[in-house]
Amino acid sequence: MKKATARPKEVGKPFVVTASHNAVLQAVYRYQLLTCLQLVKALGYSPNSLERVQRLVKQLTDNEYLLSLARPVVRGKAPLVYTLARKGLNYLKSAGFDVREYFRPSKEQEKSYLFLLHTLAINDVLIAAANLQKIEASYSLSSFTHERVLKTTPYKVRIWRADVEESVTLIPDAYLLFGRKKKKGKDENIPILLELDRNTTEQKHFRRNLRARIEFIKEEGYKKLLGTSTVKFAYAVAAGGEKRREELRAWARKELADTSEQRWLSNLFLFCALPDELEPQQLFLAPCWFAPFADDKPLSLLAE
Repeated sequence: MKKATARPKEVGKPFVVTASHNAVLQAVYRYQLLTCLQLVKALGYSPNSLERVQRLVKQLTDNEYLLSLARPVVRGKAPLVYTLARKGLNYLKSAGFDVREYFRPSKEQEKSYLFLLHTLAINDVLIAAANLQKIEASYSLSSFTHERVLKTTPYKVRIWRADVEESVTLIPDAYLLFGRKKKKGKDENIPILLELDRNTTEQKHFRRNLRARIEFIKEEGYKKLLGTSTVKFAYAVAAGGEKRREELRAWARKELADTSEQRWLSNLFLFCALPDELEPQQLFLAPCWFAPFADDKPLSLLAE
């Protein structure tokens, strides 16, 4: 009696990157670290699309295009944070993306809790900025540059502190270039350097960095670094609320007063306590930003 021929084991179909997978990979490339909730917003999907995004992300992670990082929390289940894995980098490189400035996946797992929170908070602001045009068509985010890329072209500033000259490396958390269409006259570019505060910086360090930014403006360093004719520094307070915002403004007043800086210069530093939910129009067009000195007059970051 003949033995039955053994049937070959079924081999699963090879994973194929679809257009939806590709959109996820490109979003993670742009922002570098994202949760699924952030991906929903970054992709412009409705809030009901969370399960779909989670499914796409799982497929990409299972097939080693994405790397998942656990974000520590005090209680409850931590949302995972995603970054590009080696396969994802190679895929985007073959599609023409420049991946040279992207951190290596092996390094991502070493990132600290505070680093993750800081980067995710920066991305909340960047995603809101990218979505502004959907709400107000006359404004758009023309481009943005993440801190990681800015680190590759650091700007050195010489400052004086307590009669001692120091060299300070100026690396903002992000550079945002907004465009504004005007009904009359020439369209306008609005360059913003973002500083994200999570209530971890002490006064001495804050004032030293602020002094570097004051000198950066006075020597028109933005022309060399950004190629713009002006710039504003936007200090977005992501932890500590209005109390922390007012603390930073008080420190800024002290530093500006120490060298009797002119009021026009102080008005280029704006401070805002970020709400829990970032609404693009509220954050960028409504008067919710404060200069160091005008206590009773909140300003819009972008609107005239």
